[in-house]
Amino acid sequence: MKNNEIAISPPGKRGRWGQERRLEFIDSRLYWEGRLNRGALTDFFGISVQQASLDLAEYMRVAPNNTIYDLSQKTYLATEQFQPVFTDPSSARYLAELYALTTGVLAADISFLGWTPSADIVRHPTRLVPHAVLRQTLAAIRERRSLKITYQAMGRAEPTERVISPHALGYDGYRWHVRGYCHLRRDHRDFVFARILALSVGDLSDVDAQADVEWHRILDVVIAPNPALTAAQQRVIELDYGMAEGQLIVKTRQALGFYLLKRLGLTQPPAPARAHEQQIVLVNRDALIPYLPQLASGSGE
Repeated sequence: MKNNEIAISPPGKRGRWGQERRLEFIDSRLYWEGRLNRGALTDFFGISVQQASLDLAEYMRVAPNNTIYDLSQKTYLATEQFQPVFTDPSSARYLAELYALTTGVLAADISFLGWTPSADIVRHPTRLVPHAVLRQTLAAIRERRSLKITYQAMGRAEPTERVISPHALGYDGYRWHVRGYCHLRRDHRDFVFARILALSVGDLSDVDAQADVEWHRILDVVIAPNPALTAAQQRVIELDYGMAEGQLIVKTRQALGFYLLKRLGLTQPPAPARAHEQQIVLVNRDALIPYLPQLASGSGE
């Protein structure tokens, strides 16, 4: 090698991450674990000890009150005055990442969570979306094209050929849907990915996604403890759901509203004798019926 040449090694997956991501890593580990040493940085990002020291010095410059160095433990400790600067400190963010780690959706070597408690989730059958189907659907949405699909609807014995103009994806808690305009039914509808037997990307579509009123309209779903419960039991339910003044407002798209109510078990009026099974009630059922007519009959899909 000549004197003016610089040896460049192929960057690893983590080596391409800039200092801002490393500062976020420092912030996250200090916040959730209360401690961090240089080894965590060098191991995770594949950087030198010198670079890890520079990153920690920069973090202390930006957030001087967040950490102190403990000589006896040779580690950086979060102070009592710690205030996160680079990371989302919400429990929702932590638990979402823990969920992804637990299910294997997120690999441990790309998660900023270090130590995690023993955790598991209630497993339920899921309907897989073939990757080729998803790729073509994404292409159709991105390029505003139609999709030609063979679809097996619940109400028909045989599959039908459809042309749809997709514009969004939706998840009902159990399965993914593609949302789009059905040229056969002349209406915007949901199509369960698992029921699409075949598809191909078609022509450019002139359907305006903004015309899907049910997708763009936001509804307030108001829930409260079942009044058939005792006052103490109702207070427990308020705590479970983080209710304020005995109620919780859940915002949802009209197109997803009935799925939400099915998940909550609120499609039917409450039965006082089953209060311990149905611990919450839908407060504004009458106001929602014009937008979710299934509530009037308690019908399914």
